[in-house]
Amino acid sequence: MTSKKMRPTRYAHYEGHTDICYTDDGRYMITCGTDGEVRVFEGLDDDDCKTHVVAESAHAIAYRDGRFLVATDSNLVQAFTMDEGSPDGIITRFTAPASHIVVSQDNKLVACAGSDMLIKVHNAVAYKDTILTGHQAPVLSVAIDPKGEYVASSSCDGSVRVWDVKTTAVIASWAILPKTNNVSSSRTLCRLSWSKDGSFLCVPIEQEIRLYERDSWEIKHRLTDNSIKQTISVVAVSKCGAFIAGACMDGFIAIWNMANHQTILSEQHPKSLPICGLAWNPSGKKEVGFVNVDGQLGTIENFDDSHVPTNDSHSIQQNGMVNGVSNGEDFPPSDVDMNDDVDDEDEFSISKIKSKLGFADDEAGTYIGLPSADNPDIASKDADDETSSVITSKVEPPPAPVVQLPEVQKPFQPGMSPEFLNDRYMVWNNVGIVRQYTSEDESTIDVEFHDTSVHHALHLNNNAGHTMAALSNEALVLACEAQEDQPSKLVVQNFAAFGNSSKEWFVDMPSEEEIVAICIGTGWLAAATDKRNLRVFSTSGIQRDLINIPGAVVCLAAAEDQLMFIYHTGMGASGDQSMAAVILHINGGRHLSPMSCHVPLSPRSFLAWAGFSDEGTPVIMDSAGIVHIMHLKYGPNWTSILNTKNHTRGKSDHYFLIGVSETQSNVRCILCKGSRYPPVLPKPHVSLINMQVPICELETEKGGLEEKMIRTNLQLNTMERLNRLGFEVDHSKNEADKILKEAMIKLFALACRTERESRAVEVCQLMPSYHTVQLAIKYAGKLHRLQLAERLGEVASAKMEEEIERDTRERNRMADDFQLYGGGIGGGMRRYQNQESDEEVEEVQENTPEDESEEQGTHDNPLLAAAVRKEGSTPKSSMLVSPSTKNPFKKNTTPGSLSSKRGIDIIDQFRKSQKKEHTPVLRPLVKKQSKQTTLKKKAVEDDATTPSGKENKDENVQRALSPVKSINPFKKSDDNASQPVKSDASSEVPVKKKSALQLWFADNEDEVKLKFPDATEGELLAKAALVFKDVDNDTKQKYKNMAAAPPVTPVVATSLESTPTNEEKKRKMDEPDSQDPHVDKKLRGSGVQKLAAFAFNKS
Repeated sequence: MTSKKMRPTRYAHYEGHTDICYTDDGRYMITCGTDGEVRVFEGLDDDDCKTHVVAESAHAIAYRDGRFLVATDSNLVQAFTMDEGSPDGIITRFTAPASHIVVSQDNKLVACAGSDMLIKVHNAVAYKDTILTGHQAPVLSVAIDPKGEYVASSSCDGSVRVWDVKTTAVIASWAILPKTNNVSSSRTLCRLSWSKDGSFLCVPIEQEIRLYERDSWEIKHRLTDNSIKQTISVVAVSKCGAFIAGACMDGFIAIWNMANHQTILSEQHPKSLPICGLAWNPSGKKEVGFVNVDGQLGTIENFDDSHVPTNDSHSIQQNGMVNGVSNGEDFPPSDVDMNDDVDDEDEFSISKIKSKLGFADDEAGTYIGLPSADNPDIASKDADDETSSVITSKVEPPPAPVVQLPEVQKPFQPGMSPEFLNDRYMVWNNVGIVRQYTSEDESTIDVEFHDTSVHHALHLNNNAGHTMAALSNEALVLACEAQEDQPSKLVVQNFAAFGNSSKEWFVDMPSEEEIVAICIGTGWLAAATDKRNLRVFSTSGIQRDLINIPGAVVCLAAAEDQLMFIYHTGMGASGDQSMAAVILHINGGRHLSPMSCHVPLSPRSFLAWAGFSDEGTPVIMDSAGIVHIMHLKYGPNWTSILNTKNHTRGKSDHYFLIGVSETQSNVRCILCKGSRYPPVLPKPHVSLINMQVPICELETEKGGLEEKMIRTNLQLNTMERLNRLGFEVDHSKNEADKILKEAMIKLFALACRTERESRAVEVCQLMPSYHTVQLAIKYAGKLHRLQLAERLGEVASAKMEEEIERDTRERNRMADDFQLYGGGIGGGMRRYQNQESDEEVEEVQENTPEDESEEQGTHDNPLLAAAVRKEGSTPKSSMLVSPSTKNPFKKNTTPGSLSSKRGIDIIDQFRKSQKKEHTPVLRPLVKKQSKQTTLKKKAVEDDATTPSGKENKDENVQRALSPVKSINPFKKSDDNASQPVKSDASSEVPVKKKSALQLWFADNEDEVKLKFPDATEGELLAKAALVFKDVDNDTKQKYKNMAAAPPVTPVVATSLESTPTNEEKKRKMDEPDSQDPHVDKKLRGSGVQKLAAFAFNKS
């Protein structure tokens, strides 16, 4: 081995990181440095090199097709011309400076490593980038497989990975490097290289170079030398494939023979400076160029290669074979007689060679296995023998295919940054921030509270090496993994401890069991271990419970009494993660999801955050930036509420989630530019992003309203759950209800404007209450949509039925909750409610015969029936509901507050009544004699037997509980309904007043039937309205005058009259006093008549 082949170095750039490459012909050396200059040297002795200023700083350089590619401080990889150094196109962009550039042998691919944790493979032919994501720290280097199938990379996260360029999947991964948080602080550059034929991947690890075999990815050789004392940082393989050079951090350079793995040169730079760049001269000249961190350029030339085989040699060991021949043997085998049974010296026996190598002597060349060593007779048989083609030696089975499984996500703490960072967040949540600072001398932990009244800031020494933290208003929980001299330990700082006792306590885990995740709730904390145990403690140190987890733990989360643990359920398909979540109630309440539910993740993504919203609903976020919340309306299922990537500018920008508020409808997070985790210093700013359910066509008016409807329904579901738990949510619930009603009315109006009445009916079916449907009915009447209004009347009636049934189910559910869970004061109140409900039902059953008359009377007025039923079905208040909560469906009514509004006027009255605290209940104005007599008798009995107003109120509720048939107030009346009602009393029979449309239709019915022969009897009036709309104004005015006759109030028998109220007196004073029986009197008509009067009667 010849020494002193290293030539003296020369100045190239300012002090700092420097890189080097050669042109394809080997004539020029190109260097770049932190001074932002690129210099082209025609040999080491070139005193007149070309200098091109390309940027403030240049980090990496490569050569391709007459241009040099430079990674600049502007986060670009840009091409420049060789002669003038002018820009010649941008190869790719990053959000942080690129750290390494390599070009494939065919010049088609350019691979770039970025400090933003991304790898971009640029196809220069298709001008398309392939992005490889998965590293959790800046990428140190990349290397392209000579065959173009794989790309190898090394990263500051301590891993070396092999990627499939087509599928972007990770083929192999090794955690073999020291971890750091940036390229400048890394102890090695770990510059990778492939062998010439791509058979081996060369990786510098510590004081050796490991050769990983292709496909099996196992270590086949280790290249080292006794003179190497420091870490090998850079590796380069010569273009001929015969040599491999390695440069160390102390300026030491060694060259090995790739054939026999022997060291042929080893020298050290006199200044012992770290080598940061290494390149072989591609012209075949035995020259290696290198640069160091001092900006110096040097070369190694004319080393001895007497032991190096020619370029055609392929003697590198592979699986104990060399090109199919057993390790250590030559090809052809030396024991095969090439001249046996052959007369010509230039000929040899092919059959013998086949037999020796394990192939049958047939046309197909079937491989039957190598001859067994235990049966040498078979190996020695002549291949010309007839038995040579039926060798029965043991055939080795083919190797099983290597299945590359997706990498399983490791356990993590929500709100933390990676452990390998020197300065990191151990947790950032709604309570405070826990930071960890690590240096060579010490490690400390700082605790900062958002509300300083909770506790003062803490500064702790991290002598135990804690890596996990959980923080609440009650305690700080720290945990560390097991070390050589101590087991895994859980340490708790209990802020709520009182007295002179110590606030700190700790517990050691059993041997061979390590803590992988922790969380803390109200009065309890939990720790999950690698043995799949979930250990629950009280904040004072009592071991409360032990739960087995059915899979490897991913993370834990807690809120109040709820605990959520997420674990792996198996190996996902196509690179996906397969996870499930379980949500438990630690103190024995209702479990939100006692059975496991799958965790929804975007394709090929991992879990980035998991926790609870401020209202206690489970929330997760995946690495694709999608935030999911549990949709409790459909059981333990999830829905997406935000795509954070829509709010980022760069592809490498991400949001770091901190918390979610459902009442405020926003997400608290931190924007991380070019990274997934925020920096510790300076303290980042917290952003608020409004929730936005990712539905279709969000940019349209219809899509925006539908998104608001879906999001508000999610809020209302949460408000209902909190209301049942006793929280004061009246204001938030009312605000959400207003937003929902506004969105639904706008959706209804949009459907009407676009002539989609079926959609309008569906919108009304989705409305939260019948009150909102009545507003829609009024809007449809103003638009003259008579048929639509009639259909909406049926929807309003059905809505009222649903609300009554829902209230009944709620009361039953509260009773079931008490039976299942008990529960102190709330449970006692439920028991009292159930007892009262049973008594009321018994009273209703006893009084059913007496109430039949009133029940029949309500059939004549469906709105009265619905109002009475609604009044009676109102559940009594309990201690689970806030005292200030009001039932929006309860109506406080006095017997004398009778309303004279009928027909479409009821809709107008509804809008005004919403502003009043007491809304009158609609009563029938005219009743049959027999029914009124029965009611009068019952009223006298009630007055004699009822001592207080409370009992009267209870009895009214009991009457309302009796079943009442729901009737659509806007449904067309039958022929029988239009007939005068005869009574045996002294009251006069009212005559129905007809509108102008009805009067015109009576005179022109034949004409309408002739024009619309297919119309049914129920549709004729609607068709007549269309024709009546087009008649001349004189005709319209004529029929309007005919219909303008004032109504006459029917006279009721004096024997049935009661003391009139002020409202009734006023109404009677306003009505004309006429006894003419021939004058039309107002009576309840059909829904179409009401709507027609509302639409066309301007008076």
